[in-house]
Amino acid sequence: MLQFYIPKLGKDMICNRHAKLSMEEGYMMLSIEYTNPKSRTEICNAIDEIERDMKVHPEVIHRRLDDEKGRYIIEFSDEYALDERIAGDFIDRVLKSLNITDCDCGDVIEA
Repeated sequence: MLQFYIPKLGKDMICNRHAKLSMEEGYMMLSIEYTNPKSRTEICNAIDEIERDMKVHPEVIHRRLDDEKGRYIIEFSDEYALDERIAGDFIDRVLKSLNITDCDCGDVIEA
């Protein structure tokens, strides 16, 4: 059994456009961190555009850590998570539109 541990980022360890994907049965979450207002705006605009284009409206939470830093959390549950293609396509489009090529996957992954 192979395990990878991805540490949780604290307030002082946040990275710009750092993405983390977590999944379990009936739930999928993408978290994207930012460290400046320009990235905050670009992330917000990308989510809005993809929501409108796909006509999909996941839970979106914006948490500011201070005036410069924060994270957007996109959560899929219930009907969206049951159809993983919708959630997966949405997340893929967000990552591509923001040119995010690397994404951490969960806290503990077993394979």
